[in-house]
Amino acid sequence: MGQLFLASVYNVEGKKCSVIDADKFHANCYSFSGAVRSIHYYLRQGPFRVMWIGDYIIDRLTEITREEDLLGISTCYNCNDFNTENKDNNYIEKVNFIENNNNLWEKECVWDISKKYFNWNSNLSVKYEGYLINHTKKLAVNLKDYYEKSKSYTKRRETYVVDPVPVLTETGGGIEILLFEGLSAKTTEKLAKTWCGDLLQITDELPENYSIIECCFLEATSRYLYCYFNYGVNEEDFVLDNNGEIFSAVSLNMHGRRSYPCHIKARIEDNHVIFNTFHPDE
Repeated sequence: MGQLFLASVYNVEGKKCSVIDADKFHANCYSFSGAVRSIHYYLRQGPFRVMWIGDYIIDRLTEITREEDLLGISTCYNCNDFNTENKDNNYIEKVNFIENNNNLWEKECVWDISKKYFNWNSNLSVKYEGYLINHTKKLAVNLKDYYEKSKSYTKRRETYVVDPVPVLTETGGGIEILLFEGLSAKTTEKLAKTWCGDLLQITDELPENYSIIECCFLEATSRYLYCYFNYGVNEEDFVLDNNGEIFSAVSLNMHGRRSYPCHIKARIEDNHVIFNTFHPDE
């Protein structure tokens, strides 16, 4: 069936949280996703910790080392979700910690409030303005810049982006499924999971002494569709990227290593656009 995710936003000090069913990662990690909308709403109200929690974490609990992350897991799971048979003391202690904190959370739901906040019926997207701030690491993503670099098309030529929050805060396994069919060579896939459980916020201004990072997560097909219809092709019919260079795509192997890049050539056939991939040395 594959890994299922729960998006959790939580305040450790106030013991308040909201947990949203996020289904499979590649179903609800986009600018038009309700789970993304709910998390963005909270982050525009103030600082919260965020974890996009996949259920594979149940078998990988020993990898969790921070108490803040265990608290995030406790917003979603209790002892009944874990099998402690034949597990070592480290695993059992973490399950007990999760159980002891599970009932302490005051859970909220902002599904309807967030719809009104983002004027969802008209926009069908969160706002990509201001900065996504990581207070834990003193880093930031310029959301407007992220959006401009990450625009993609659905098959109906509707504009969307992969939202940075799910990818940056996932517990593992999500980005591999998201980018299973390929990614733009500009994608910063190594950033996946690196903000999981950190204290995040969306602000209008960049705080002093915070560094902006280069960040984009781009599925190959949806991105080159956008590039073709907005930036066109060169004299050899290769799809161009937003910087005027030829669009490059890669794939990831099972170890997360990139393949050699390929380019996309477009041709018109029977009033349809046909895309083919070519390696630069072909």
